[in-house]
Amino acid sequence: MPSRLRRWPPKRLGLLLAALALALAAPAAAQASWGAIAIEPETGAKGIASGKATVAVAKEAAKNRCGDPHCKVAVWVFNGWGATVQKKNGVYVSGLGKTRAKAFANARKRANESSARSIASVFSGLS
Repeated sequence: MPSRLRRWPPKRLGLLLAALALALAAPAAAQASWGAIAIEPETGAKGIASGKATVAVAKEAAKNRCGDPHCKVAVWVFNGWGATVQKKNGVYVSGLGKTRAKAFANARKRANESSARSIASVFSGLS
């Protein structure tokens, strides 16, 4: 065997493989994110935030974008879709899904009202 080709010591090889795995995983983790929808139930004002690093930041951003101090977070989502519908009696109900359509379908199912009005949706996560 030529002297230029040598075997890596097991410890160094393990460290190299761990560093490589971390380097490859970092871009995917950087894209992972939170989103939220906030609604003011009396006026119907809404705020939507996506691409946030933490759930707390996503919720706060959605409430701030709603623009009313009485806004409440209706749904938050990590790497997927969230949607909110309004029932005929005015109650807001939210759902999650892997697609926008599935999130709205799940919200209507939770509302027990197939004709609930679409209010807002948010996508946050891997693109």
